[in-house]
Amino acid sequence: MLNLFGSGIKYKISSFTIGLATLVFTAGVAMAQGQYVRGSTGVDVSYPNCSQKIPKVVFGIVGVNGGLNFSKNPCLASQSANFKNLSLYVNTGYPGQSYGLKYQNSPKICSGSDLNCLAYNYGYNAGLYSVNYANSLNVRSSTWWLDVENVNSWTNDPQQNRNSLQGQYEAIIASGASTVGAYSTTAQWNSITGTWRNNWPSWGATTWTTAKQASKYCTGHEFTGGPSYLMQYKPRGIDQDYAC
Repeated sequence: MLNLFGSGIKYKISSFTIGLATLVFTAGVAMAQGQYVRGSTGVDVSYPNCSQKIPKVVFGIVGVNGGLNFSKNPCLASQSANFKNLSLYVNTGYPGQSYGLKYQNSPKICSGSDLNCLAYNYGYNAGLYSVNYANSLNVRSSTWWLDVENVNSWTNDPQQNRNSLQGQYEAIIASGASTVGAYSTTAQWNSITGTWRNNWPSWGATTWTTAKQASKYCTGHEFTGGPSYLMQYKPRGIDQDYAC
């Protein structure tokens, strides 16, 4: 029994009524993974899209680099200005020891033969380079993605590749990002990292052409072991993304 408004009038409210009220209330609350509202769609763009018109969407993911580590997307500022809900992605890759030696003593002090330490330093400095470039243009986001693909250069040693990615991840986190995840496919991720399960958020790439098709991949394709935040699909024109 519940006494409402101090009126002295008592009303009997059944558990069904309470349950119905709860259902009505929660039905209007949109679920989200990070900053992406479940079921919404966005686009991802970078330097190849500089001359393309960007459609009006709920969110956008903009590439900071020009296709490789230590390179710049010249359209980063203008593309980012299209989105109120903005996140960023960076290219990754680790070409090996000779490149790692360029960063031998930053942030860690590495011997020239400590291949994992060198890989970490290379990744860390690649992440720092991207953050500094974005900051120089006053482009900021709390969510960043590491683009992990076979088209970029990697060693044949998954452990070195993991260390490079870990360094890049930690540089971006240290610079103030709250979420850093990985963009890839299960096959590419496994071939590069040796089935590394680090529980980072994942953004999956598909060859589907519609959001409905892509949405079906939100479960069963968590290649990092962490939750799927997004699934990319490819209609004509700019790549688009479905929020899981």
